[in-house]
Amino acid sequence: MMGMTKASNIWAAGVAIVPFVNWFTEIKNEDPLLRQYDMATMGDPDDPKNKQLFEDRSPVYHLDTIKAPLLMLAGGHDPRCPASETRQTEEAIKKRGGAVEVKIYNNEGHGFSKVENQIDAYKRVADFLKRHVPPVLAQHDHHG
Repeated sequence: MMGMTKASNIWAAGVAIVPFVNWFTEIKNEDPLLRQYDMATMGDPDDPKNKQLFEDRSPVYHLDTIKAPLLMLAGGHDPRCPASETRQTEEAIKKRGGAVEVKIYNNEGHGFSKVENQIDAYKRVADFLKRHVPPVLAQHDHHG
């Protein structure tokens, strides 16, 4: 997600699996042990001196820079990157007319453990990339 927002011109498409987009809501909604760890590394989101850092490192504040179509796959019970993060991103991109597709696996957490969901996820990723990423023409070697 950071790549899609900070280097928006280089992507034909983007796929975010269990995406992380907003440090402020992330810390509020995540598992308490993860919250302690994140506050130790990033600081307190309620401390005004951290505001600029949190905004700079939160893709949700830079979604208007995304140019390429985006596919997001998330777990409905993800303690690390709550599905609400994916939903806020989807709404913001749709609101400005961008191309976004979302699949929430309601019986999954941070990553997909059920084989049928893994298969579904990888099929979705492959289909999405086939639709949006032009094939690279083979480079012919003229030196034998």
